[in-house]
Amino acid sequence: MAAVALQDTSQRGTILVSTQRFEVGDVVFEEDALFDSSPSLKPDRAELVSELFRLSRKGMLGGFSVAQHLAAIVVAESLSLSDLRSKVLSKYHAPPTAEAIRLAKLALKGVAKAGLLPKVFAACPELWRLYAHLLAVIAVNCFCSSYAGADDGSEDMGLMLFDLTSRMNHACSPNVAQSLDRNVTGVSHIQLVATRAIDVGDELNISYLYGGKNERFLVVERQQVLFRAWGFHCQCERCSEELAAAKGKAVVACTVEDLGAEDPDEVMYRQLLEQGVFEE
Repeated sequence: MAAVALQDTSQRGTILVSTQRFEVGDVVFEEDALFDSSPSLKPDRAELVSELFRLSRKGMLGGFSVAQHLAAIVVAESLSLSDLRSKVLSKYHAPPTAEAIRLAKLALKGVAKAGLLPKVFAACPELWRLYAHLLAVIAVNCFCSSYAGADDGSEDMGLMLFDLTSRMNHACSPNVAQSLDRNVTGVSHIQLVATRAIDVGDELNISYLYGGKNERFLVVERQQVLFRAWGFHCQCERCSEELAAAKGKAVVACTVEDLGAEDPDEVMYRQLLEQGVFEE
């Protein structure tokens, strides 16, 4: 049983807190993914990936990436409607906006026309609202499969969702570090280890920034990346201190490449072509 608990707050929504004390290096908890949409796990997803890229190039994915739509379709194929609501949609409580529903409708029309619409949606009276809600969950709560044991340097456009870890908030100096892997049966797994002493009742935080960006980026750079990818301005203790110290000083912004300004679908499309996942 994990020594952590979900706690509702008035200002920050649901957070994850520790129910016991941990020292540096202690395993706080670990868990398997609820789903992993990695194409490498199921070669028959190549047709779906190819069709989503075609829709992306026609501007029919409503501002979400191929990877995000792929994850939405995969999880919808894997779960019943009741499980989809209780295990996935419950992680993101804000109702989708009218614009989000419109964009979801645009994307699903293309998916349905290609014959790739998950069966679970067929009996859903609020199809567009449900799909918009699902995309919102995936956009802000998923982890990239590239960090789950790819030892050959290849990229993976799959996304993973976890029951507890996906509810954790970001901090630029987190008290927990995550380690992702995938076992021989293809099950994705995450382990959370304390990076400093944690007391009972402390909120558990991870960093959303991979690849050493926490250490390499200046505060303004981290703020830009976090807002672009997850839609929030970080107000963690480290950011607050560094923003105060940088006030009135000239700050050099990070490069376009570091911020990921290039269309992620185009980058992934070229990588998958090079790997021979599908043909152009």
